[in-house]
Amino acid sequence: MMAILIVLCALNLALLAAVFVTLRRMRRRIGKIRQFQRRQRRHPLWPQIESLIGLYRLLDGKADLPKLRHQAVAPDLLLHVVRHIQEHAPRRIVECGSGSSTIAMAQALRAFGIDGHIYAIENYEPSAAAVRDQLRRHDLERFVTLVFVPLVEKRYDGVDAAIDWYDLRTGAIPDGVDLLLVDGPIAIVHANARYPAGPELLPKLSRTAHIFVDDANRSGERKMVERWRKLAPDLSVRELPAEKGCLELYFRTESLDASA
Repeated sequence: MMAILIVLCALNLALLAAVFVTLRRMRRRIGKIRQFQRRQRRHPLWPQIESLIGLYRLLDGKADLPKLRHQAVAPDLLLHVVRHIQEHAPRRIVECGSGSSTIAMAQALRAFGIDGHIYAIENYEPSAAAVRDQLRRHDLERFVTLVFVPLVEKRYDGVDAAIDWYDLRTGAIPDGVDLLLVDGPIAIVHANARYPAGPELLPKLSRTAHIFVDDANRSGERKMVERWRKLAPDLSVRELPAEKGCLELYFRTESLDASA
């Protein structure tokens, strides 16, 4: 009889332990679901899916797009850029920070039959190697010049601290740039990390050029754009819908000013 009671007690303890473990797992899963729901409320996934579908439709479903979002450029911003490429057929494109955007823009040039070229500036060797590999696999090398350069400490008027920016040699970036995408270098340590794109590259833009700035929800990027407008007072800015924020900059013209 005593042995039966001991067995029953052991079984009850085992059952209680199993229930306890199950409840803990359910609590963790519920926590993850709630965390996912909070993320979805802040950054809903559906607009990105719509933008990705829009990209494939623009490119006739022929493009093999790389991974987007998170560290890479998001589909919503990339859709703005690809639409601009389709409508304005830029001949010279420069981007600060290579990656998925490089491949997608090269796909766009080929899909739309545009005689354009991309100069992708990159300082991180693994990223540069990944871009080279994808360009080769997708037969896109003729559309892109990968400008691999280190970051060096530079100083700019109006900015107190020195900033690490691309060590571009003279002639690495041509004049008459029609489209500039600013998505690098990484702006983690220094809030002004991308500011040098203004003093360094604004003089190389054509008068019909457009600039797209990623991560424009961050205060550093917005302050950066305001400083750029002091360097080029005729720059206009409009905000485009994007999860991480997107600003489009372009030069005002007399005809546009007259009709405004």
